[in-house]
Amino acid sequence: MTDASVRCAQSFLPVICLGTALGWFGAALPAETGDDSAGGLTADLGHIDFPNSGAPEAQAAFLAGMKAFHSFEFEDAGEAFHKAQAIDPDFGLAYWGEALSYNHPLWFEQDRLAAHTALAGYASTPEDRAARTPAGRERSLMEAVDVLYGSGDKLSRDIAYSETMRRLHETYPEDDEIATLYALSLLGTVRRGDKGFARQVRAGAIAMEVFARNPEHPGAAHFIIHAFDDPEHAILALPAAKAYAQIAPAAPHALHMPSHIFVQLGMWEGVVASNEASYEAALEHVERKGLARGRSEFHSLQWYHYGQLQLGDEEQAQWALDEAFRTLEAFPSKRVRRGTMKMLARHTLETQRWSEFDHRILTDADRRHAALQLAVGLSAAYTGKPEAAEVALANIRDARKRLEGKASRAWRARIVAVGEKELEAALASARGDDDAAEAFLAEAAALEAELNAPSGPPSPMKPAHEMYGEFLLARGRMEEATVQFRRALERTPNRTRSIRGLERARQHSSDVSLLQ
Repeated sequence: MTDASVRCAQSFLPVICLGTALGWFGAALPAETGDDSAGGLTADLGHIDFPNSGAPEAQAAFLAGMKAFHSFEFEDAGEAFHKAQAIDPDFGLAYWGEALSYNHPLWFEQDRLAAHTALAGYASTPEDRAARTPAGRERSLMEAVDVLYGSGDKLSRDIAYSETMRRLHETYPEDDEIATLYALSLLGTVRRGDKGFARQVRAGAIAMEVFARNPEHPGAAHFIIHAFDDPEHAILALPAAKAYAQIAPAAPHALHMPSHIFVQLGMWEGVVASNEASYEAALEHVERKGLARGRSEFHSLQWYHYGQLQLGDEEQAQWALDEAFRTLEAFPSKRVRRGTMKMLARHTLETQRWSEFDHRILTDADRRHAALQLAVGLSAAYTGKPEAAEVALANIRDARKRLEGKASRAWRARIVAVGEKELEAALASARGDDDAAEAFLAEAAALEAELNAPSGPPSPMKPAHEMYGEFLLARGRMEEATVQFRRALERTPNRTRSIRGLERARQHSSDVSLLQ
């Protein structure tokens, strides 16, 4: 039995360990026959049915573009749609598809200028585009994309677009492409920090209906994962997560996405396997395209690193951190540095090798990185350097205030506030003031409890309930520590430090009910 299996056996949430026995991915699905390569893509992107009025010769490129879009390979999708336009300049949906590729709904990003340029290549105004597009579903889709890129701020346009897609879905309830795009549009209206789950449930239910009809649909599998990307609902997406990498193995993002569900269920071997495959594929992609580093390949490397830390494989975790620093040396961009420092912070917080933190590598810009400053501050507080810890605390406080001044970043300010309280607790504890330390930890835990569950590795990086549990454990307050570790595991199931803390608290508790 692997270490992960042992932890699963000990966990108070045994349902999350199903993946250990079942394997991480389902049986391979048959690849779609025929050559529909376009934009450097292959046929290994799943299967969709999308009848349209375009020329037969343009269908392969168009379908490749749609499937790439469903897996958020937006640049490849744009290239494929360009190819379809070149083959059939009168093919309205090829321009519509290119415009869609400039909207990244779950990342709250949009290139309106590029989208308007693409649409203008077909016709100069929304009215002219609608008139030129065949009546029915194609014209309705063209009108919908003009809503997406119409007037108003991004959120208002996302909501208006989703309403348009809802009406279109009601008109064509059996159309899988319209249904899938409607599901995505619902997810595109959700902002970080939003309360409630109605839109996610609706999107997930629609995507599951499509997935049941077409188990090779890349968008259906993908959007099921996004809809249920939280600890309470993730089990619903496990079949889609296991299938998705097999549906679209040519898409690096499809190889990564199953790990969203694996993280939520504490399936660490799956997290590592998904992101190892995704990192290799994404690295090949950026090198082939000559793209800047620090993109999707770095995202996968970060998740691989976290998975290895949870498995206790410090050798492989150190390799991932070293790989990040090698990348930073070769590609010294702001994006790569921020990602590398994020990994350094997580490595420090997980291994708790406080004395090994090398402050000499930090730059002035790193003062704005709140998670890194938490690692800096805790390292200083735990190694007898209160002045350095106070400087880090001031940097975290400044970061929180900057974020509070931007409405779109208020959710991030609340995450930073948790780290601020955690560092204040560490400083108070270092001074021998346990009462103040506990008060700060209670505040941190209360703040964290108001946050949405993280979509991926913990955010804040050091879970507050876990830190509070460790504080109580060190003081022999086993029953109270057990409560905190259980709360930590509700947000981050099967997390190694919380599992270990819970087991230690149970073993030494005098309350028999806590041992059940």
